[in-house]
Amino acid sequence: MSKPRYRYAHQQERKRWAKVVAAGEAYCAEPVCKMKSRWIPAEWASTQLWHLCHDPSGTIVIGVGHRKCNLSEAATRGNKMRGRKGSRKAREVRTVRRSTNRWVI
Repeated sequence: MSKPRYRYAHQQERKRWAKVVAAGEAYCAEPVCKMKSRWIPAEWASTQLWHLCHDPSGTIVIGVGHRKCNLSEAATRGNKMRGRKGSRKAREVRTVRRSTNRWVI
């Protein structure tokens, strides 16, 4: 089951924006666009290649965006909220000692 904020009201808002996408008048609203062009092709109107973009609070729709851009923004925002910095490779490796005197890395 989907999250409550992606149910009826979100689906209705997406239908309204689908008309703009179908008309070929949609541009990526994310602050950082990962695609070559901000334009969202009209043939994407009935696909999942575009998403509704929200402000940082996640409550106000700011427009439409490429799926790639929206998911990247969400990951960046989520990592900041969790206090993560960098990738796993950048984090220190912790060593745990078991009762069998074996080391696990």
